[in-house]
Amino acid sequence: MSKLYLSHITSFSYSNFVVESSNQIILYPYNDTNQQVISHSLKITGNPNIYTNFDWYGNKVGFFNYLLPHKNLSIESEAEILVKKVELPKNELNIKESWNQINKLKSESIDFFEFTHCADNVNKKAKKALKEMDLKNLSPFELVLKLNKYVYENFKYKKGVTKVDTSVDKVWELGLGVCQDFTNVMLQLCRLSNIPSRYVSGYVCSSERIRGDGATHSWVEVFIPNHGWLGIDPTNNCICQDLHVKIGIGRNYNDCAPVKGVYKGNEEQKMDVKVNLSTKKLIVKQTKSVWDEKTIEKEDVNSYQKNLEMIQQQQQQ
Repeated sequence: MSKLYLSHITSFSYSNFVVESSNQIILYPYNDTNQQVISHSLKITGNPNIYTNFDWYGNKVGFFNYLLPHKNLSIESEAEILVKKVELPKNELNIKESWNQINKLKSESIDFFEFTHCADNVNKKAKKALKEMDLKNLSPFELVLKLNKYVYENFKYKKGVTKVDTSVDKVWELGLGVCQDFTNVMLQLCRLSNIPSRYVSGYVCSSERIRGDGATHSWVEVFIPNHGWLGIDPTNNCICQDLHVKIGIGRNYNDCAPVKGVYKGNEEQKMDVKVNLSTKKLIVKQTKSVWDEKTIEKEDVNSYQKNLEMIQQQQQQ
């Protein structure tokens, strides 16, 4: 078991005053059997009221509006969390029975359909990779470990090449990306192999051996018969244990993006994200962008699209 301290600061700055910022946040660490939240606080510029509910996937989602004119907006999440090491799946069922259970879930439970469905036009490289790997006579757990290792060894970790909306086809073509891209490839391979799998957004503890700290992280949860959902991190070729903290799940990134929203104003936006997840409590200082005080005139643009282009930074570190 690890006690982890989280600091996550998302700062927006604008080239001139904007108004009516409306935002959705999924920044609430899960509180369940393996992850216990000791304390959690949110500090937001202007101290707006935050309205929360739970979405279809069980994520706690917050909504807030900041209506007054502003040139800066900061969202700061701090938490203290206990994370347990998970038990690994035990091969109590024979291989055939394990796959029979998975097929039964797919045919009888609507809850698993979203996590097994693949697009009609599946990437040819993904199909070829599955054919070339020796996946016969493997249990679901063994197959997942092999796929995890494949993604880790065949894709290069490189920042700044992909965006939040980069397609999985493009990632296969490039052969590189960041945690989000590794996760999307892993999801495709698992779903093509009939393994229920879902996207996870969260954090990973700072470590020399682990990639993905310093920003929000992503990985995959797969469903293993007689065990349940298990976190698998293809960016680091590991099973998620007590160094990973989960804040959201879904079919893909759009279902559990940590911060997204819109604002009214025809101004440029900059975003700075600082994340620290450590066994020691640290103070992470916020960095503010400095703009020329002159008003910048531009043609009208869609603020949602501008924000979409910025939130990619949350998982590009």
